[in-house]
Amino acid sequence: MDDLAHELIRRHGELKAARGTWEAHWQELADFVRPLRADFTGPRSPGEKRSREIYDGTPGHAVEALAAGLWGMVTNAANQWFALTIDDPDLAGFQPVKEWLDLAAEHMRSLFAHNGGQFYARVFELYADLATFGTGVFYSEDVVGEGYLRFSTRPLAETCVAEDDGGTVDTVFRSFEMTARQAVQRFGDGQLEGKLRDAAEKQPDRAFPFLHAVLPAKEVEGKAERGKPWASLYVDVTGRKVLRRGGFAEFPFQVPRWSTAAGEVYGRSPAMLALADVKMLNQMARSTIEAAHKAVNPPLIAFDDGVYRPMRLYPGSVNFGGVNQDGRPLVQPLLTGTRVDIGLEMEEQRRGAIREAFYFSLMQMVGRADMTATEVMARQEEKLRLLGPHLGRLQSEFLDPLIDRVFAVMQRNRQLPEPPPELEGRELKVDYVSPLAKAQKAADGQAMLRALESIAPLAQIEPTVVDNFDPDALARRLAEAWGAPAAILRGQDEVAELRQQRAQAQAAQQQMAMLQQAAKAAEQGAGAAQRLAATEGGAELVQGIAGAMGQAGA
Repeated sequence: MDDLAHELIRRHGELKAARGTWEAHWQELADFVRPLRADFTGPRSPGEKRSREIYDGTPGHAVEALAAGLWGMVTNAANQWFALTIDDPDLAGFQPVKEWLDLAAEHMRSLFAHNGGQFYARVFELYADLATFGTGVFYSEDVVGEGYLRFSTRPLAETCVAEDDGGTVDTVFRSFEMTARQAVQRFGDGQLEGKLRDAAEKQPDRAFPFLHAVLPAKEVEGKAERGKPWASLYVDVTGRKVLRRGGFAEFPFQVPRWSTAAGEVYGRSPAMLALADVKMLNQMARSTIEAAHKAVNPPLIAFDDGVYRPMRLYPGSVNFGGVNQDGRPLVQPLLTGTRVDIGLEMEEQRRGAIREAFYFSLMQMVGRADMTATEVMARQEEKLRLLGPHLGRLQSEFLDPLIDRVFAVMQRNRQLPEPPPELEGRELKVDYVSPLAKAQKAADGQAMLRALESIAPLAQIEPTVVDNFDPDALARRLAEAWGAPAAILRGQDEVAELRQQRAQAQAAQQQMAMLQQAAKAAEQGAGAAQRLAATEGGAELVQGIAGAMGQAGA
């Protein structure tokens, strides 16, 4: 028996037992909200119908709307949703550095858009898991020799996680199944033993359980790839053998949580907050359907005369003996006075509460068509306060480590341009410029404009009050707040040079104007002297003036 395999299987069992209370909760959420992920309490058959107990699709639509909103406002494939920068604003404005940062970010966005990696398709699944279960598991695998990363969202049902002492997920155990044939393709025939090896020869399509563990290499010292801080171990659970040992330079899993309670590893989700409304709406919808069915096709009441006569209930049928001697019907519909409209009204109230739990109005951003730009900005600012904490956690637990990993992989593969020497030893910083990040930054721009509007009346009384503001800094901060591309802003050195050239041009123009004015005066003086000389006695006067000016010059 492989001791390391035994230890990994044992630890996986402990982690799975520790999350046992979560699994029942997740299963209930999946049953009512996202049935395609309902695999927590037992395996399901492929193709099995999973929405049998759902009578209203509002919760599922709300999850899809929130996931689509996050996709479009955080990681939209059509937008440059992130950029690279550094903390030093002077160096960031230096043209060679700025051009390299923009080019490196463009190369990274190209890798995210690579069709083989399928990032934009898989990240939507992650957002849906976050909205439903509060925890998502994203995996980025380096495709050796292909020059790109393959991204995938792993089902929460197959993963167990653990945190380090700082509250960051640093351990992931993933249990999954492969056929014996697939195991041969991945690990090679020589690595298989026992039942797995026999099945590869006789039953290649028989499924077997496997375990993939990624954890700090120091916890399995000597069993991981040398020089890699993260160990990667594949285990044959049936044969209790480690089939592959490897490592990662960066943690390949990103495990964002929507929100967490103190002392809990797994996250809490909007669906958990809305679960009571979801279950109530589902029950209401079922009751309303039954009530409407009874109202349209009501039960019948009949006179009991001891003789049963089958009733013909199809259109145009005739039922003999259905009235008594007085002509009164012996069979009548049972009308209970059911108010289907009340049920529909109450259902709509629950639907509204569910939509708000999933930030439906925030994803719309704009309410009425006749709203002014100021009203739209005020509503955005108010709503973004609610989503701000979750967006910050999404950036710190998902986007930051993911972008760091992509940058490191591309740098190792020499897929990034050579950086300028000014960036040596400098730490790069990720600047998010997605629509949602821009909307959050717009609050700063609105605050600056409000300050200027408040100062304007005072400046009319005392113009020197505007000396308190730095126009250059204000212009740059406003451009940043409104999400203007960095490429349209000149560097500070370039601005200084441009202003110097403008000042020199203005000085040259002033000097030219003075020379033209002096030439004009000289021309006018020469004309006056000629006219004076032409008069009687004028020639002697002009010679006397010239002689006096010569002596004064001497």
